[in-house]
Amino acid sequence: MLGIKQCEIARTMTKSTTSDSTINVEFNSMNLSDKITAANEIDALVKIHNLPFDKGFNIMVEDFNAIANKYSISPATLFCIYMESKQPSLEEKL
Repeated sequence: MLGIKQCEIARTMTKSTTSDSTINVEFNSMNLSDKITAANEIDALVKIHNLPFDKGFNIMVEDFNAIANKYSISPATLFCIYMESKQPSLEEKL
């Protein structure tokens, strides 16, 4: 289960208003293959739009919205998935 602070950070970074419970439901119901694919898609966009934070923040928010819509999840959930993908434990599952 994702913690309160994780959900709060995800909402802040994506300008989302999704509740903690919804983020957790979406996060836990998404299969690993889709999580990996979505994380890779957002990672590619983050690298393409490699700008200073103050100039790239709104572009990043748009990117998270676009990819999240493809998977019918909130951008905050996608942010949590993306952050999990950066942890060694997810790579070991591949």
